[in-house]
Amino acid sequence: MQRFIFVFILSLILFPLQAQEFKADVTINATSVRGSNKQVFKTLEKAIEEFINKRRWTDKQFQNHEKIKLDILLNIKSYDINKNDITAELYFRSYRPVFNSDYETLLLNLVDKDFKFTYREFEKLDFNLELYDNNLVSTLAFYLYVALGHDFDSFKEDAGKPFYEKAEIIQTNADQNGVSGWAKDNKHNSKGDLIEQLLSNNSKYYHKAIYTYHRWGLDMMADNLSLGKNNIISAINYLQKFKNENHNSDYLLKIFFDTKADEIVQIFSAGPPVNTAFVINKLRSLAPNYDYKWDEIGKSGTRGRNNETGHPPGTLQNERYNKENGRMPQEDKRIKRF
Repeated sequence: MQRFIFVFILSLILFPLQAQEFKADVTINATSVRGSNKQVFKTLEKAIEEFINKRRWTDKQFQNHEKIKLDILLNIKSYDINKNDITAELYFRSYRPVFNSDYETLLLNLVDKDFKFTYREFEKLDFNLELYDNNLVSTLAFYLYVALGHDFDSFKEDAGKPFYEKAEIIQTNADQNGVSGWAKDNKHNSKGDLIEQLLSNNSKYYHKAIYTYHRWGLDMMADNLSLGKNNIISAINYLQKFKNENHNSDYLLKIFFDTKADEIVQIFSAGPPVNTAFVINKLRSLAPNYDYKWDEIGKSGTRGRNNETGHPPGTLQNERYNKENGRMPQEDKRIKRF
């Protein structure tokens, strides 16, 4: 018996248990639902957390500190206790750590305003990628793969595609079953529209912007704040190229700036000077609905010369940086799954 315990402990040291990919915090708000029988929502809350956190979603080996943090809120709008039908608003957020800091950047901020599904209390949430079972499981799995795609895109260029492809399988199965909100109709910003754009050849600059913004921008700032800010401008320029080449760019641009608008204001309202007028003009073109936020940058008083390096605004300086330093910016040794 003692030998068995010794071997078991030794195996944990030599072959540490690999953690699942997500660390999800799920909240269900049912204040608008009449009646006293609301225990079902507590049960559902726990079921969703276990469904996300205890399942393996990839074949990658995640360490515990590599888990992707999620905040998920279900705001219940109606509940038919007889049919077990639920209508809700789904708020889905994922986060990414920034190198050499305690800061976690919001990576994805999605809202599904008309999320309808059926759930019986204590029902087990099973998932099969190849089969459509119910809208609750399919929707959660779809957004999880989209989150994985964005997370991998932010660490390595074009690394998210395999996960977007899995999300498309889920979308196709749901659409073939006639479920509302899954069609690729380019009309209602559906889940079908989202995955179609993420996998479009015309979206290469969107993915490049995600990578540049995080890997060459935010991750660079601990080493060189001015260079990091300039590379954030490069990411904004890639978004402009994305818009120029894709007449259906509005949805992804909306998602990007719904996620990043506040952070962008903070980045360009302080620190080393950049060409603020150039940045604001680009932002107004890409996200005019956030003009009131871009005005905050103009009022911050950080107007200055183009940048401290003397390069044109938004010139990605990775080649120059590699030549001078002989390495990638902030090679983050914590991230092992690549």
